[in-house]
Amino acid sequence: MKALYICDNKDEWLTLNGLFAGNFPKVELICCLNGSDALDHLAYEGPFAIVMIEASIREENPSTLGQRILETVGERPIIFMGSEVHIKDRVDNDLYNGHPINAIIHTPYDIEVFKEVITSTLEWAKKEEFEESIEEIDREELLPMRVRNFYMFKVVPYDVYLELTQTKFIKIIKRNQPYTHAKIQSYAKKNIKNLYLGKNDFIRMLEDGIEKVTEGLSQKNASLKSIFGNQIRAALIIQQYIRAIGVSDDIQALCSLIIETTDKTIRRYESPTEVISKIPFNTCDFAEQAILTSYYCEAILHNLGWKSDLSRKKLGLASLLQDSTLSNEDLIKVSGAEDPNLQMFTREEQDEYLSHPIQAAEIAKQFQGYSEADFIIAQQHEKPNGTGFPFGVTANKMTAHSCAFILASTYVSKLAISGKKDDDKNRIIDQLKVDYNLGNFKEPLMALVKAVKT
Repeated sequence: MKALYICDNKDEWLTLNGLFAGNFPKVELICCLNGSDALDHLAYEGPFAIVMIEASIREENPSTLGQRILETVGERPIIFMGSEVHIKDRVDNDLYNGHPINAIIHTPYDIEVFKEVITSTLEWAKKEEFEESIEEIDREELLPMRVRNFYMFKVVPYDVYLELTQTKFIKIIKRNQPYTHAKIQSYAKKNIKNLYLGKNDFIRMLEDGIEKVTEGLSQKNASLKSIFGNQIRAALIIQQYIRAIGVSDDIQALCSLIIETTDKTIRRYESPTEVISKIPFNTCDFAEQAILTSYYCEAILHNLGWKSDLSRKKLGLASLLQDSTLSNEDLIKVSGAEDPNLQMFTREEQDEYLSHPIQAAEIAKQFQGYSEADFIIAQQHEKPNGTGFPFGVTANKMTAHSCAFILASTYVSKLAISGKKDDDKNRIIDQLKVDYNLGNFKEPLMALVKAVKT
């Protein structure tokens, strides 16, 4: 177990290290000077069984810091340390009394009191968060849920697990117990991409997510931030649902709603570029890429004057399904079949990447009212000169719709791999002008250039 001590007097660090070494040698004590350092430790090096705050800390109010910590990591024993004067003047009684597991240790230290308080808090942590929460579970009984899903809720009626080993999992969220979004963010910062749920709970959470994002996308006069957030979450749900379960009526309805919402959002503004510039593109995961691609497809249609609902529908569906069969998000780093980065992945993942255009096209065939969407998806990685995959067709064998989608998808994919700066945007566009200014690609390319540079 770990304990965190926040104190700006390093002499006190030595004293407390000695007390832990002599009485609790199995507890790793980490000391830091201020709240900022403490929150970094909590985010990247946890979990911590105990957080101790020196009441005399100068640059911060210990009670305010304690509240920030609780909001970040959830319920956790916090012990305020210091002289009676500092404790009385600087520790908020409501914060202390409102959390029965919190405690006070006065200095100079009474060894027996110190041992009693630390022991009781360690027992709480052991019971609530650590050893009793670690379980050996057959991996076949669980399914991975993307971390981003948990931002939609504050309470879930499921137990949620973090993978420790192939067979051991730690329960990090208990069913029907509130959790903080900061806690979820702390796992994301550690590059943890998936949390795990039982199979039935996994399905129920996706269904709950569908209901929640559908409600959000159906609201009138929603802000752009709300629209984009719900669209990205919806794309994530669609991708996970298809991989785990398949295509359902609810998934078809959700895809249709995203496409409809994208069209309405574009129409609210004079310039598609004005809308696109506000789309979050932070993690650049498959869900964000799907939504950004769909908006660039809409922008191309808008700039070309193509007003057909069918054009909008099939390009929108292609955007949502293009990467739906890929299980490893790190494959976003791969730009094509010949990319050396592909060799970084397992043979199974390489095969999955090379076959995903055809697999995603097969899924598109299950959707009603999206003619030719499957052909568009199957050609997503083709190039005008015939060096793409999986078919190696040339520009004269591709429809204008396929060309529009390939350009939007390729641009977004390259942007995800790059630094996402304005210079990168211009560099990618300039390269597309060299590689794609052929045949049916010419007009969609100019429409994409206008969407990026206007």
